[in-house]
Amino acid sequence: MKTLSQALIAVTVALALTGGGLWLWLHTDTSGVVIESAESKNSQLGSVFNEIKWFPGKDRDIWMMNQSHFGRDLPHEKWERLAIIVDKTKTPMVARYYQFEPGPLEWSEDLVHKRVNYRASCFICHNNGPRAIRPFTDSELAALTWKEKLKIALLNLRVKTYGRIHYDKVHDEEDKTLEVHFRYHGSPHEDELKVPVCLKCHSEEGFLSRGVLVRQQIGTIRHMVEGGHMPPPGFSLSKKENQQLQDFLHGF
Repeated sequence: MKTLSQALIAVTVALALTGGGLWLWLHTDTSGVVIESAESKNSQLGSVFNEIKWFPGKDRDIWMMNQSHFGRDLPHEKWERLAIIVDKTKTPMVARYYQFEPGPLEWSEDLVHKRVNYRASCFICHNNGPRAIRPFTDSELAALTWKEKLKIALLNLRVKTYGRIHYDKVHDEEDKTLEVHFRYHGSPHEDELKVPVCLKCHSEEGFLSRGVLVRQQIGTIRHMVEGGHMPPPGFSLSKKENQQLQDFLHGF
């Protein structure tokens, strides 16, 4: 039923985009949407809440997020503020990742001077720029209106249409001054996942390419598989591939 519901939403969105009205609305409505994440949990396995805003532009898109690991009612000045900037002038597109001092989701070029240490390595979860927004649909603390659900569907469609996104390698130099790095280099951190069905998307070339997955991302890989998010509809793991995946997740 959930898959059917998602399919109906996708068809509705596609039909709406043909007329262009909702796409225009998405570009002009920069209000945020607050979700209880269906994926993320805090260290006590409690809920994580995200407030997300998208600022589209001709040459770049800016995705901003405030995140609370300690409840919806945490004072706003204590939420973590993050951003992903997608440079659309390059092919493939390039993304830069930031964590800032707490504050409102309003973009200013001055923010780059308020950069702080990452809470965690961004690359562990963000292999290909912005990720799909997956809210806990039965949330009582962050219930979504039909308009917010539609907006999330449109935002996710935008994420899908980016295609392959590379991370800005300037991070590797800047990260030398940060306590937590954007990504980790060398073996075993960069050992690649080579399960055939995963490579259909998680490769460096092709229409569906979303970047090769590596061992430092095993926590995210495990969560996405166990949560039923991966493989996506239309794909499945064979018995042999499932064993290959399990071996990789267990360090073999």
